[in-house]
Amino acid sequence: MRYVIFSIYLSVTTSLYAADYDSTYESYQDGDYATAFTGFEQLANQGNMKAQFYMGTLYREGNGVEQDYAASLEWYKKAAEQGEPKAIHNVAMFYHNGIVVERNFDTAAEWYEQAAAKDYIPSMTNVARLYYSGEGIKQDKDRALHWWRRAADLGSKGAQHNMGLMYYIGQGVDQDYIKAAEWYRKAAEKGSKEAQNSLGAMYFDGKGVEKDLIEAYAWFSLAVEADFEQAKLNKAVIEANLDEFEMSQARLKADDYIAKFTIDK
Repeated sequence: MRYVIFSIYLSVTTSLYAADYDSTYESYQDGDYATAFTGFEQLANQGNMKAQFYMGTLYREGNGVEQDYAASLEWYKKAAEQGEPKAIHNVAMFYHNGIVVERNFDTAAEWYEQAAAKDYIPSMTNVARLYYSGEGIKQDKDRALHWWRRAADLGSKGAQHNMGLMYYIGQGVDQDYIKAAEWYRKAAEKGSKEAQNSLGAMYFDGKGVEKDLIEAYAWFSLAVEADFEQAKLNKAVIEANLDEFEMSQARLKADDYIAKFTIDK
Protein backbone atom coordinates (compact mmCIF):
# COMPACT_ATOMS: atom_id res chain seq x y z
CA MET A 1 0.00 0.00 0.00
CA ARG A 2 2.86 2.40 0.83
CA TYR A 3 4.37 1.72 -2.57
CA VAL A 4 1.10 2.62 -4.34
CA ILE A 5 0.73 5.86 -2.38
CA PHE A 6 4.38 6.79 -3.08
CA SER A 7 3.90 6.22 -6.82
CA ILE A 8 0.84 8.45 -6.96
CA TYR A 9 2.69 11.16 -5.04
CA LEU A 10 5.56 11.07 -7.52
CA SER A 11 3.19 11.31 -10.47
CA VAL A 12 1.38 14.33 -9.05
CA THR A 13 4.62 16.08 -8.11
CA THR A 14 6.08 15.59 -11.59
CA SER A 15 3.01 17.08 -13.27
CA LEU A 16 3.24 20.15 -11.04
CA TYR A 17 6.71 20.91 -12.39
CA ALA A 18 6.03 20.04 -16.02
CA ALA A 19 6.68 22.96 -18.36
CA ASP A 20 3.64 24.62 -19.84
CA TYR A 21 4.08 26.08 -23.34
CA ASP A 22 1.81 29.10 -22.89
CA SER A 23 3.41 30.24 -19.64
CA THR A 24 6.89 29.58 -21.04
CA TYR A 25 6.12 31.64 -24.12
CA GLU A 26 4.76 34.39 -21.90
CA SER A 27 8.09 34.43 -20.05
CA TYR A 28 9.84 34.71 -23.41
CA GLN A 29 7.63 37.62 -24.44
CA ASP A 30 8.28 39.33 -21.11
CA GLY A 31 12.04 39.05 -21.62
CA ASP A 32 12.51 36.51 -18.81
CA TYR A 33 14.76 34.42 -21.01
CA ALA A 34 16.26 32.27 -18.24
CA THR A 35 12.81 30.98 -17.28
CA ALA A 36 11.85 30.63 -20.93
CA PHE A 37 14.99 28.64 -21.70
CA THR A 38 14.31 26.18 -18.88
CA GLY A 39 10.73 25.66 -20.01
CA PHE A 40 11.45 25.48 -23.72
CA GLU A 41 14.33 23.05 -23.17
CA GLN A 42 12.07 20.64 -21.29
CA LEU A 43 9.34 20.90 -23.92
CA ALA A 44 11.79 20.69 -26.81
CA ASN A 45 13.32 17.50 -25.46
CA GLN A 46 9.80 16.08 -25.36
CA GLY A 47 9.46 16.84 -29.08
CA ASN A 48 7.47 20.07 -28.95
CA MET A 49 8.07 21.68 -32.35
CA LYS A 50 7.48 25.29 -31.31
CA ALA A 51 9.71 24.90 -28.27
CA GLN A 52 12.45 23.51 -30.51
CA PHE A 53 12.13 26.59 -32.72
CA TYR A 54 12.46 28.93 -29.74
CA MET A 55 15.44 26.98 -28.45
CA GLY A 56 17.07 27.70 -31.77
CA THR A 57 16.21 31.37 -31.39
CA LEU A 58 17.47 31.62 -27.81
CA TYR A 59 20.78 30.03 -28.75
CA ARG A 60 21.07 32.22 -31.84
CA GLU A 61 20.44 35.44 -29.93
CA GLY A 62 22.25 34.41 -26.74
CA ASN A 63 19.20 35.06 -24.57
CA GLY A 64 18.94 32.97 -21.40
CA VAL A 65 21.96 30.96 -22.53
CA GLU A 66 25.40 31.55 -23.98
CA GLN A 67 25.18 32.28 -27.70
CA ASP A 68 25.86 29.12 -29.69
CA TYR A 69 25.13 29.09 -33.42
CA ALA A 70 25.83 25.37 -33.77
CA ALA A 71 23.27 24.55 -31.07
CA SER A 72 20.87 27.04 -32.66
CA LEU A 73 21.10 25.31 -36.03
CA GLU A 74 20.66 21.90 -34.40
CA TRP A 75 17.41 22.98 -32.75
CA TYR A 76 16.14 24.72 -35.87
CA LYS A 77 16.73 21.52 -37.82
CA LYS A 78 14.77 19.51 -35.25
CA ALA A 79 11.82 21.90 -35.62
CA ALA A 80 12.28 21.96 -39.40
CA GLU A 81 12.06 18.17 -39.56
CA GLN A 82 8.63 18.48 -37.95
CA GLY A 83 7.56 21.02 -40.58
CA GLU A 84 7.89 24.39 -38.79
CA PRO A 85 8.25 26.86 -41.72
CA LYS A 86 10.05 29.55 -39.70
CA ALA A 87 12.62 26.98 -38.60
CA ILE A 88 13.03 25.75 -42.17
CA HIS A 89 13.58 29.35 -43.27
CA ASN A 90 16.18 29.91 -40.57
CA VAL A 91 18.08 26.75 -41.56
CA ALA A 92 18.16 28.18 -45.07
CA MET A 93 19.53 31.45 -43.68
CA PHE A 94 22.40 29.59 -41.99
CA TYR A 95 23.42 28.06 -45.34
CA HIS A 96 22.74 31.28 -47.24
CA ASN A 97 25.10 33.24 -44.97
CA GLY A 98 27.57 30.48 -44.13
CA ILE A 99 26.97 30.51 -40.37
CA VAL A 100 28.71 27.48 -38.72
CA VAL A 101 28.29 25.64 -42.03
CA GLU A 102 29.95 26.10 -45.39
CA ARG A 103 28.08 28.72 -47.40
CA ASN A 104 25.98 26.93 -49.98
CA PHE A 105 23.39 28.78 -52.08
CA ASP A 106 21.96 25.60 -53.63
CA THR A 107 21.33 24.10 -50.19
CA ALA A 108 19.87 27.40 -49.01
CA ALA A 109 17.51 27.44 -51.99
CA GLU A 110 16.38 23.89 -51.25
CA TRP A 111 15.50 24.83 -47.66
CA TYR A 112 13.86 28.08 -48.72
CA GLU A 113 11.66 26.24 -51.20
CA GLN A 114 10.55 23.79 -48.50
CA ALA A 115 9.29 26.71 -46.41
CA ALA A 116 7.96 28.51 -49.49
CA ALA A 117 5.87 25.43 -50.30
CA LYS A 118 4.23 26.01 -46.90
CA ASP A 119 3.34 29.58 -47.97
CA TYR A 120 6.03 31.19 -45.82
CA ILE A 121 6.46 34.53 -47.59
CA PRO A 122 10.00 35.45 -46.42
CA SER A 123 11.28 32.21 -47.93
CA MET A 124 9.43 32.89 -51.18
CA THR A 125 10.98 36.32 -51.55
CA ASN A 126 14.47 35.16 -50.54
CA VAL A 127 14.56 32.26 -52.96
CA ALA A 128 13.10 34.45 -55.70
CA ARG A 129 15.96 36.92 -55.21
CA LEU A 130 18.49 34.08 -55.36
CA TYR A 131 17.10 32.73 -58.62
CA TYR A 132 16.71 36.22 -60.10
CA SER A 133 20.27 37.32 -59.33
CA GLY A 134 21.90 33.95 -59.93
CA GLU A 135 24.15 34.61 -56.95
CA GLY A 136 25.99 31.34 -56.27
CA ILE A 137 23.24 29.43 -58.02
CA LYS A 138 22.07 28.85 -61.58
CA GLN A 139 20.01 31.86 -62.60
CA ASP A 140 16.36 31.01 -63.23
CA LYS A 141 14.15 34.06 -63.77
CA ASP A 142 11.09 31.92 -64.47
CA ARG A 143 11.46 30.30 -61.04
CA ALA A 144 12.03 33.72 -59.48
CA LEU A 145 8.84 34.95 -61.10
CA HIS A 146 6.95 31.88 -59.85
CA TRP A 147 7.82 32.59 -56.23
CA TRP A 148 7.35 36.35 -56.49
CA ARG A 149 3.92 35.83 -58.03
CA ARG A 150 2.91 33.39 -55.29
CA ALA A 151 4.13 35.76 -52.57
CA ALA A 152 2.40 38.65 -54.32
CA ASP A 153 -0.88 36.74 -54.46
CA LEU A 154 -0.55 36.18 -50.70
CA GLY A 155 -0.19 39.93 -50.16
CA SER A 156 3.55 40.59 -49.95
CA LYS A 157 4.03 44.24 -50.92
CA GLY A 158 7.67 43.62 -51.82
CA ALA A 159 6.73 40.80 -54.16
CA GLN A 160 3.91 42.87 -55.63
CA HIS A 161 6.37 45.65 -56.39
CA ASN A 162 8.72 43.14 -58.02
CA MET A 163 5.86 41.78 -60.13
CA GLY A 164 5.17 45.33 -61.27
CA LEU A 165 8.82 45.75 -62.17
CA MET A 166 8.91 42.46 -64.09
CA TYR A 167 5.91 43.54 -66.18
CA TYR A 168 7.31 47.04 -66.61
CA ILE A 169 10.64 45.87 -68.05
CA GLY A 170 9.30 42.66 -69.61
CA GLN A 171 11.50 40.14 -67.79
CA GLY A 172 10.08 36.64 -67.50
CA VAL A 173 6.79 37.98 -68.86
CA ASP A 174 5.67 40.00 -71.86
CA GLN A 175 6.04 43.71 -71.21
CA ASP A 176 2.69 45.04 -70.07
CA TYR A 177 2.42 48.54 -68.59
CA ILE A 178 -1.20 48.04 -67.55
CA LYS A 179 -0.35 44.97 -65.46
CA ALA A 180 2.73 46.74 -64.14
CA ALA A 181 0.57 49.61 -62.90
CA GLU A 182 -1.91 47.17 -61.34
CA TRP A 183 0.81 45.41 -59.35
CA TYR A 184 2.50 48.68 -58.39
CA ARG A 185 -0.84 49.96 -57.10
CA LYS A 186 -1.38 46.88 -54.91
CA ALA A 187 2.05 47.36 -53.34
CA ALA A 188 1.72 51.15 -53.15
CA GLU A 189 -1.55 50.96 -51.24
CA LYS A 190 0.16 48.66 -48.71
CA GLY A 191 2.94 51.18 -48.16
CA SER A 192 5.77 50.19 -50.51
CA LYS A 193 7.62 53.46 -51.09
CA GLU A 194 9.32 51.97 -54.15
CA ALA A 195 5.94 51.09 -55.64
CA GLN A 196 4.48 54.49 -54.74
CA ASN A 197 7.34 56.18 -56.57
CA SER A 198 7.04 53.80 -59.55
CA LEU A 199 3.28 54.30 -59.79
CA GLY A 200 3.76 58.06 -59.63
CA ALA A 201 6.23 57.79 -62.51
CA MET A 202 3.69 55.83 -64.57
CA TYR A 203 1.10 58.56 -64.04
CA PHE A 204 3.71 61.17 -64.94
CA ASP A 205 4.61 59.34 -68.18
CA GLY A 206 1.11 58.07 -68.96
CA LYS A 207 2.28 54.46 -69.19
CA GLY A 208 -0.34 51.85 -68.36
CA VAL A 209 -2.56 54.62 -66.98
CA GLU A 210 -3.88 57.93 -68.25
CA LYS A 211 -1.32 60.70 -67.78
CA ASP A 212 -2.22 62.63 -64.64
CA LEU A 213 0.29 64.91 -62.92
CA ILE A 214 -1.97 65.47 -59.90
CA GLU A 215 -2.26 61.72 -59.33
CA ALA A 216 1.48 61.39 -59.85
CA TYR A 217 2.10 64.11 -57.26
CA ALA A 218 -0.06 62.31 -54.70
CA TRP A 219 1.85 59.02 -55.07
CA PHE A 220 5.21 60.76 -55.02
CA SER A 221 4.11 62.54 -51.84
CA LEU A 222 3.43 59.22 -50.12
CA ALA A 223 6.93 58.02 -50.99
CA VAL A 224 8.38 61.33 -49.79
CA GLU A 225 6.66 60.81 -46.43
CA ALA A 226 8.67 57.56 -46.25
CA ASP A 227 11.85 59.57 -47.01
CA PHE A 228 12.40 58.02 -50.45
CA GLU A 229 15.00 60.22 -52.10
CA GLN A 230 14.02 59.66 -55.75
CA ALA A 231 10.44 60.61 -54.97
CA LYS A 232 11.62 63.95 -53.55
CA LEU A 233 13.19 64.82 -56.91
CA ASN A 234 10.14 63.59 -58.80
CA LYS A 235 7.80 65.62 -56.61
CA ALA A 236 9.86 68.75 -57.30
CA VAL A 237 9.56 68.14 -61.05
CA ILE A 238 5.76 67.94 -60.72
CA GLU A 239 5.65 71.18 -58.72
CA ALA A 240 7.49 72.94 -61.53
CA ASN A 241 4.85 71.79 -64.03
CA LEU A 242 1.63 72.72 -62.22
CA ASP A 243 -0.05 76.10 -61.91
CA GLU A 244 -1.33 77.44 -58.59
CA PHE A 245 -4.82 75.94 -58.90
CA GLU A 246 -3.46 72.55 -59.99
CA MET A 247 -1.01 72.59 -57.08
CA SER A 248 -3.85 73.18 -54.61
CA GLN A 249 -5.67 70.18 -56.10
CA ALA A 250 -2.52 68.09 -55.99
CA ARG A 251 -1.89 68.91 -52.33
CA LEU A 252 -5.46 68.01 -51.43
CA LYS A 253 -5.14 64.64 -53.14
CA ALA A 254 -1.76 64.04 -51.51
CA ASP A 255 -3.21 64.78 -48.07
CA ASP A 256 -6.08 62.39 -48.78
CA TYR A 257 -3.69 59.60 -49.85
CA ILE A 258 -1.40 60.17 -46.87
CA ALA A 259 -4.41 59.75 -44.57
CA LYS A 260 -5.77 56.77 -46.50
CA PHE A 261 -2.74 54.64 -47.33
CA THR A 262 0.16 53.16 -45.38
CA ILE A 263 3.41 55.07 -45.03
CA ASP A 264 6.50 52.86 -45.26
CA LYS A 265 8.76 54.03 -42.44
